[in-house]
Amino acid sequence: MTKSPAVMTISKAGQKRLTESNNGAGDTKPNKPAQNQPPPLIISATVITAMSETTGATLGEICTITSWQPHSARAFLSGLRKKGHNILKTSRDGATCYHIAPEKIGDRS
Repeated sequence: MTKSPAVMTISKAGQKRLTESNNGAGDTKPNKPAQNQPPPLIISATVITAMSETTGATLGEICTITSWQPHSARAFLSGLRKKGHNILKTSRDGATCYHIAPEKIGDRS
């Protein structure tokens, strides 16, 4: 005995919702990249340069340089640590200041 294929019917209201969602109705955010933003590699290099200075950079300064949210800046710092950068924390004017040591952790001889 062979089975017949299942048949599914869609109501007119369901069809209307499907066509609206396929036509992009209801999309509130365009999928365009932010204008006037430098490429991510340039942003990373800018942050690394700021952190390599003798004064280092605070989380607020990193957020200002990059237009990132604080959690994104912290994730970037974590990524630098995972790549082997030696990140030192100091205090400047009551704020935590992040500084990249000149050598990577694995480069010590």
